[in-house]
Amino acid sequence: MTRDGSEDGPGDTGAVPGILTTVTGISASITRSAIDAEILRVIDADGRLLFEHNTGTRVTVIVAPEGDLELRAPRGKVKIIAAEGFELETPSLHARVGEVRVEGRSLSTTFDRVKTMVGVLETRAERIIERAKNTYREVEELSQTRAGRLRLVAEKTVSLLGQRAVIKAREDVKIKGDKVYLA
Repeated sequence: MTRDGSEDGPGDTGAVPGILTTVTGISASITRSAIDAEILRVIDADGRLLFEHNTGTRVTVIVAPEGDLELRAPRGKVKIIAAEGFELETPSLHARVGEVRVEGRSLSTTFDRVKTMVGVLETRAERIIERAKNTYREVEELSQTRAGRLRLVAEKTVSLLGQRAVIKAREDVKIKGDKVYLA
């Protein structure tokens, strides 16, 4: 087979110049656009695009019209490097990872629901700001807060419920209110 897809032979003129076609019908072509850009295309036997590179738009497209698309590096890494960003759009994402490390300047997420299951969750921050309509937290054993100062502010009622309540202070204990009831 010659470069233009024709069989070797002096009288064969049935092939289209500039197109390389395999026995199974996959073809590759290089064409020029109106703005003098070169376009390299690989098309499957059904005429569907598999690969395209356009020198004018500087866009490269890889397509798997049916089935899966796999990128493999059995003895190395797969790197995706982009100067302007990386976008991923899919109805489902599953990742099985041994270790994850992400670095960046900011992170913004939007989800309808997030469920996290971890052995130990450690957060280190200069400041934590949480806003919610309602918060519910259940702890089976101990819930402890250690702070330099602790302040609880409620617009209406503060309720402490338990089998026992112990308040200890190294110095003063103050209870201030219009009325104080001790039962």
